[in-house]
Amino acid sequence: MCFIRVVTNNTNTPCESSSSSSLEANPQHMTNVFSDLYFYKLFINYTGLFNLYNTCSLLYKLKKYLNYKIKREYSLIYYKNETFRTMVLEKIFNPQKQLYLDLSNFDNITDVSYLGNVYSLNLDFCKKIMDVSALGNVHTLSLIFCTQISNVSALGSVHTLYLNGCNNINDVSALIHVHTLVLHWCTNILDVSALGNVTNLSLSGCYQITDVSALGKVHTLNLSSCYQITDVSALGKVHTLYLSGCYQITDVSALGKVHTLELCDCYRITDVSALANVNKLDLTGCYYITNIDTLTNVNYLILD
Repeated sequence: MCFIRVVTNNTNTPCESSSSSSLEANPQHMTNVFSDLYFYKLFINYTGLFNLYNTCSLLYKLKKYLNYKIKREYSLIYYKNETFRTMVLEKIFNPQKQLYLDLSNFDNITDVSYLGNVYSLNLDFCKKIMDVSALGNVHTLSLIFCTQISNVSALGSVHTLYLNGCNNINDVSALIHVHTLVLHWCTNILDVSALGNVTNLSLSGCYQITDVSALGKVHTLNLSSCYQITDVSALGKVHTLYLSGCYQITDVSALGKVHTLELCDCYRITDVSALANVNKLDLTGCYYITNIDTLTNVNYLILD
């Protein structure tokens, strides 16, 4: 089984107990069996790893805490070969929490209906994929430049979702429960009013967006190059806010409580007196700001 790389949490603390009750209470101790690198290499190279798991109750419990990252070439075999796919799934305790597949840049992939039972799935640049309705249970899903995708209504339960460059997408209202959502240069998106509960949201390059009033609860918000935005008064509670290239913004008086604020090339801004409590402030290219005397408390100030 050399095509599967087993990833464990490697610490320097020896296993404190071999009892099953202790291991259940402290699952991090299970991977400490491999804290000795030499022993780990011997174990991987010279042992029937998966068979050994099944012969020892202590090691069997390890199966549920390991991550299985299948290399790209074998991910393609997983996709094409049902026998291989079944064999891999039988060896893994819980594929939806442990199995990682990388199918990026494989142009011939069209049907992804049987890839929904994995933890992490990379389908970047698979430009013939159109239907992703079966992928709603994937934890981390990357669909960068899958340009034929237009309907993402089934992906509302995905934890981390990358849709960079998917220009056929215009409706993101179903993605309200996504934790981390990246929509770089999805240029047909106009309405983001449903995304106020997303924790980390990147809309950079979505230049048709004008109204961001619903995004005030987002923790990290990237609106770089959304140059039609004029009003950011609702974003004062955002922790990290990127507004580079939003050159129509003139009033930033509501942003004084933002922790990290990037205003590169927002050259119409002239008054930054309200930003005295910002921790990190980037004013590169803001050429018409003449008075920064009030910014002495800013820990990291970038002016050029």
